[in-house]
Amino acid sequence: MSEYLSRRAIAVRPSVTFTLSTLAKKLKAEGKPILDLSLGEPDMNTPEPVVEAARRALDEGHFHYTPTAGVPALLDAIAEVYSHRLRLSIEPAMTMATQGAKQALFNALATVTDPGDTIAVLQPYWVSYVEQAHALGLRVELVPCPAKNAFRPDFAALERVLAQGVKLLLINSPCNPTGAAFDAATLQTLTELVLQSGALLVSDEIYEDIVYKESGHVSPLHVAPELFDSCCVVTGLSKGFAMTGWRVGFSLAPKWWTAAMTRLQGHTTSHIAALTQQAAITALQRRDLIAPLLATFERRRALVLELLSEVPEVEAHEPEGAFYLFLDLSKYLGGAGPAQDTLSLSQWLLQEHNLVLVPGDAFGQPGYLRLSFAAKESVLRESFERLEFALAQL
Repeated sequence: MSEYLSRRAIAVRPSVTFTLSTLAKKLKAEGKPILDLSLGEPDMNTPEPVVEAARRALDEGHFHYTPTAGVPALLDAIAEVYSHRLRLSIEPAMTMATQGAKQALFNALATVTDPGDTIAVLQPYWVSYVEQAHALGLRVELVPCPAKNAFRPDFAALERVLAQGVKLLLINSPCNPTGAAFDAATLQTLTELVLQSGALLVSDEIYEDIVYKESGHVSPLHVAPELFDSCCVVTGLSKGFAMTGWRVGFSLAPKWWTAAMTRLQGHTTSHIAALTQQAAITALQRRDLIAPLLATFERRRALVLELLSEVPEVEAHEPEGAFYLFLDLSKYLGGAGPAQDTLSLSQWLLQEHNLVLVPGDAFGQPGYLRLSFAAKESVLRESFERLEFALAQL
């Protein structure tokens, strides 16, 4: 019955990361010793005070519909936290809660673009950016962020793309998959080009709490607060609070944009779960709960960089944020068998060595494998042993 599918449905490809993770879970259930470093998900539990807030919400009877954007207490909390973090005057009417950052992103794109419009996306990119654009009938212009430039944008290429009249630029810092976290100087140049072009900006900052630089997270709005009238920040609690399954995303945008996104969400998912909203209020009031998670990822980052140094002919940019190593396997590729490309290499690693890494092709960057270090140290050590052993056979 596939002849009934819309062009939109046909254009959207499945998520490579979720496909790999699903296969890995299936093989693990069959008894195979799978080590899965594919998903971008903290392996820790949600902090207990947040869980306790959800328990209280059950006792208090938070079982019913809420306003689409979220209950007033949640919007007040978002506005208060991000007014401080972004050094702007954020009003509750400029915020809304969504089913994870993915919905915030989709809301943002869907309310300011029409089929046939062009958006610009930095490359490498998170897998869902391009697929959501396909679902909306948008054209995508890619702006390279070369490894030799520490995965910062090629500004000459960005200027050329923006000059073509793109509707919107979508950026991600800290970046999945590269771990690059843009500094103020980089964002200064980027925002100047955006302002000159008149394009809108969507800034995905979901990894804002996981940054390893002393300067911490830098948002485009820190260097160009005047951009807020044409900018939507996408973020949430999934990464910093280990709350992926709770599905709490946020968007921060001018009132005109937020009102449109609220109308759209009112006819799609209505609102996030009432219980989850109460837990989110507590999380926003307890930013101190992030510190143990960040300390754990700092230790793991140091470990994987040490382990990487022992693997011949494999390089990676030292991650400045998030929890990924983007491994350059180019020196092993181009031969016969599993070394033809990173797609075949990742399949071989899974099938023959029970190791799950995501091919860079999923992020628009063939020749790389993404390794998530959101795993216990023992798992990371054994994973590198398997990787080194496997590569020695090529």
